[in-house]
Amino acid sequence: MTRPEVTWQWGHVDATQDGRDVCLTHRLTSARLRVRDGRLRRDIGYDEATPAVRRELARVGAIVRLRQRGRYFVHASAMVDPHGRAWVLAGNSGAGKSTLAYALARSGWSVLGDDGVIIDVQGGEIIAHAWRDPLMVSAALAHQFHELKANSVRALDADLRQRVPISATQACRGPVSALLLLERSSVFAITRLGPRDCLAALIRQSPWVILGDGDSRDHLDALRRLSAIPAFHLRHTAAELWRIAEVLTGILR
Repeated sequence: MTRPEVTWQWGHVDATQDGRDVCLTHRLTSARLRVRDGRLRRDIGYDEATPAVRRELARVGAIVRLRQRGRYFVHASAMVDPHGRAWVLAGNSGAGKSTLAYALARSGWSVLGDDGVIIDVQGGEIIAHAWRDPLMVSAALAHQFHELKANSVRALDADLRQRVPISATQACRGPVSALLLLERSSVFAITRLGPRDCLAALIRQSPWVILGDGDSRDHLDALRRLSAIPAFHLRHTAAELWRIAEVLTGILR
């Protein structure tokens, strides 16, 4: 039997899509998970697959399922400050999302997501919802954050960045007040981003918007609304780790 033509791919997951019925197949194992009638349904090989394969399928399935319900995944960290305002920290892998999220958590901010956050439109607000991945921080930061030394032995062997899971106060949701596009730099600088540049950056961090299905228009509109919120390009150095909460609070005064 020939496999149906792949509609789109994400990592090791191939997706075949017929309207709102999506079949997800793990390319390395052929294990399957379906999104049907708004629910995730196990298919051939799923129960026999390894936990890592099931997690990969379930992660993509959850993103698709939420998208069908008008909630959209963004590859970003997100924090809630002591005033209840949500901040979205976007950027490519290695831009410092987790590092700054941990620095903010140490200053009393709550975590919505480390490597992902869910957004939706509610009235005139963009609401950020928790994405329950653990906060993962590089063990290499132990020389700056001494409490990491006790956890450094737990660095994941399979994680090339040698990150360790860290406990932090969790938040469930919050209205987004600002968006930061992060970049590691040798010189600190923070500049205002226009809506066009902000939207382009958000599309790169939420690529499901280009699937071209019936949900794409609403997905793009949610990103467009998010891009209209105050947005900043933050070039940061190690020195900002100790005062990042003060820096961010200051830009919205």
